[in-house]
Amino acid sequence: MKKLSVLHLASFDGNVGDNANHDGFYAAMGSIKNYIFEYTQLEIREFYWKKRFFDHSFVAFANGFDLLVIGGGNYFELWVDRSPTGTSIMIEPELFLKIKIPVLFNALGVDPGQGASQEACKKFRRFLDLTLADSKNMLSVRNDGALAAICEYIGEKYLDKIHWTPDAGILVACNDDFLKIEKEYLAVNLAGDMLEARFPNNTGEISYSKFIKQIAGILLKALHKGLVGEVVLVPHIYKDLRCINDLLEQIPDEIIRTKIIVAPLLHGKGSEMKIFSIYKNAKITFAMRFHANLCSIGLGTPTIGLNSYIQIQQLYKELGLSDYCIPVNKGNVGGSLEAILTSIKDDIAGHRIKFRNVSIQQKKYYAKYIKSVELWLDKQYLA
Repeated sequence: MKKLSVLHLASFDGNVGDNANHDGFYAAMGSIKNYIFEYTQLEIREFYWKKRFFDHSFVAFANGFDLLVIGGGNYFELWVDRSPTGTSIMIEPELFLKIKIPVLFNALGVDPGQGASQEACKKFRRFLDLTLADSKNMLSVRNDGALAAICEYIGEKYLDKIHWTPDAGILVACNDDFLKIEKEYLAVNLAGDMLEARFPNNTGEISYSKFIKQIAGILLKALHKGLVGEVVLVPHIYKDLRCINDLLEQIPDEIIRTKIIVAPLLHGKGSEMKIFSIYKNAKITFAMRFHANLCSIGLGTPTIGLNSYIQIQQLYKELGLSDYCIPVNKGNVGGSLEAILTSIKDDIAGHRIKFRNVSIQQKKYYAKYIKSVELWLDKQYLA
């Protein structure tokens, strides 16, 4: 077997969704027979915090490894005009060409949710042209509408050279019964970042404060009607705590003290095993974040997507589960959620089978992706 030293550039701390994604990726890569991978993790947020830079020193560092993996993660945003690539990967294309080792862009999100400026798209096309021209580079995007975004904003001609894959969070494994809850419970994840993008003030639709009130109302109804016995609020990043606090302000003290659980905010390696066990053991999940949705579905838990960002809508569309995705910044959110919640309650076994089948199919798709990675690696190292 060939041993490969791998520099893995991604986010590893501060968001349990990222941890679930990387764990799934490492486990799948471990199934490739011809290689032993030794990973060195490089936190991409150090580049955003200006502790590191995409400069010659980064290129020299990367060239000291056998393989560079970038992602997964949502790094192909399309609004970053100041970036030389138009995305969060802020490296000069000519400098990127000085990286001599194979590069795997692994299951990246292509995100027009905060805009897709002409300048950013122009730069991204140039970066793709240079990157995809070299067979030592492999580029894949994830199941968040990335291919549709490339087709709409970048150009259909690129689709033949880009691989599609489910995000590896679909493979999340939970062996840790972190919270011992005897009653059937509803797991709820609310996203507290990008609130202006999630609840724009100029749409004339539902505001953030009205959304919080409607969510509080449906949770109280679910508890009152006995649809669930407990509610577990699950933060993924620290900004989610704001939403949790705002929600609790709308719920009577007695209910908070007797029927509401707030999961801890954990981070780093191993945290995902605990947090995602909450979704695994839930009767139903309400979720706003990408990995809260994807991983819950991967675990076979009936999940309702609280859609406040285009990637959630596209995720459910690609999974064939659009009926379970509710826009939370328009219409009667509470009424829509109550109807779906009641439907799931009336046939929980049927809904679990449906979500389990979707999970199985997505895992098969991911296995095909890893096979394509294996074939690409063989061309780099065994040809």
